[in-house]
Amino acid sequence: MLRDRLALALAPALLLSGHVVTAAAAQPAAACDAAALGDATHTARSNIIAGTDGEAAIEAWRHVLGSGGAIGWTVTEYNVDPRSTFVFAFDREALRVYRASAFGDNVDRATGGCIDSSIPPEAVIPWRDVREIEAGNWVLWFRLREPVTIRSDRGRRERVDELKAFFHGAGGGDLTFYYNLKREGRIPFWNVDVYSIENLRGIAVGPTDFQRRLQFVLAQAVDPDERISMKRKGRGAGW
Repeated sequence: MLRDRLALALAPALLLSGHVVTAAAAQPAAACDAAALGDATHTARSNIIAGTDGEAAIEAWRHVLGSGGAIGWTVTEYNVDPRSTFVFAFDREALRVYRASAFGDNVDRATGGCIDSSIPPEAVIPWRDVREIEAGNWVLWFRLREPVTIRSDRGRRERVDELKAFFHGAGGGDLTFYYNLKREGRIPFWNVDVYSIENLRGIAVGPTDFQRRLQFVLAQAVDPDERISMKRKGRGAGW
């Protein structure tokens, strides 16, 4: 009898509690606020490009992704169409690949921290499907567990299990000529090697440092559990 009385007494409270939970679950997720994320997205890209204040770069990435936003970056994707521009959008859940023309005449719409959900990506690649990110002299390779089909603005369509992306605005687009390099050490935070010049035996190398910095920050922002293999190519004139 006592158990029945307690059940009757608690029933209104349980019903009310259930209503509150249901109502909260039904509320839409907070909209991405581009005005609030603009400075962070700028820091997220510019600090990697300049190689300054890596801690602030990582914090900016985490802030944007944690606020439901995305870091958008225009790229050349060589395995699909080297004569077209694409946008890579990095968010907490996935790498999203867009054709640049999907944003009309103003691709800046993709780089402010929020991407219009009505714009369809060419591919959505969950981070669990990225098995490896390799930093080269000119590009980053994203190697996938499952192939994706991507269409370019020039009408090319490729099914690929590897993305080979050159990130625009990163600088270092030309060969750098060193002369009999001697490795002096490494900057631990950026995981970048430091060299000095010993004599005049010319050596041409590609701009590896940006790719390594971006790879490092990506690992911190989207792969804290280290499920994605991170590889690096040696310095050289080729890829």
